[in-house]
Amino acid sequence: MTVRNYVKKRSGPSYTPNDLEKAVNAVKSGSLTYNQAFEEFNVPKAVVFNRIKGRKTPMSCTKAGRSRVFSDEIELVLEKCLIARSKMGYPCDKNEFKELVGHFIKQSNFITPFKNGIPGDDWYYGFMKWHPKLSFKKPEQLQKVRKDARKPEVVYDFYEKLMDVVVANNMQNRPEFFFNADKSGFHTDPSKLKAIGEKGQPFNRIVGGSGRESISVLACVSADGKYLPPLIVFKGCAVQARWTSPKAYPGTFYAVSKNGWMEESVFFNWFSQCFVHHVQQLRQYNNNESQTALLLFDGHCSHISIRIFLVI
Repeated sequence: MTVRNYVKKRSGPSYTPNDLEKAVNAVKSGSLTYNQAFEEFNVPKAVVFNRIKGRKTPMSCTKAGRSRVFSDEIELVLEKCLIARSKMGYPCDKNEFKELVGHFIKQSNFITPFKNGIPGDDWYYGFMKWHPKLSFKKPEQLQKVRKDARKPEVVYDFYEKLMDVVVANNMQNRPEFFFNADKSGFHTDPSKLKAIGEKGQPFNRIVGGSGRESISVLACVSADGKYLPPLIVFKGCAVQARWTSPKAYPGTFYAVSKNGWMEESVFFNWFSQCFVHHVQQLRQYNNNESQTALLLFDGHCSHISIRIFLVI
């Protein structure tokens, strides 16, 4: 790994916090003017003025260096997102994390100094340094993780953690607020299908439609047996009228992606417009606006973006 030696582009202030305090007190008491305070304590006039007015400026800080791009609250969300992804079996490497942050910046319309809206290595190393709870290490192989997931102690540990969440959020005997969401893909491309015909003779298969490679369907059901309107994802650039039906389940969501698979933008729209709306209606019906809802789903990358965590 290449060691990066970042050289600060400017040195720290030439005054100490004690010098700043003396200069501010002298000007406030009227014993010195701003110019005299600068000559005696070497504290810039603007720094003294802003400190008297109760303003905090970069010049009034005793530490030099590049200012942080995101607030502490946003960086905490980034940290939680990384930890959640790793627990779900989809940890980020360095480049994936930078692309994830870049996507978040684009969706949130943030103005940053990053080239093309994607942070560089300096920001990444600084972020990892500021968040010692995170570490960069080699993950276990997925096949081993899947094999270990069948062990009784792993299964029991999952349900113990689930019960801890239930108790902590007062969700006992509230099955209407327990949800599970999962998706299935249905291949429609005839080139991927096999059929029975006469040996040694070519044959055709008549299909209706454009031969889209696959259609994804997301279903979400609560523990008391109620199910939300499904989400159907077609391959294409826009939803075609012939893909919908007046006999479809009321409220069915339709979306498109370039290959008919689930994508982050599609899942986010379903989550924010369908699932969250359903939970809000449940809370109103039960006269409990603060009731927590639990949604279980797999760790696909389309389900765990930063803005989804912000909606939560």
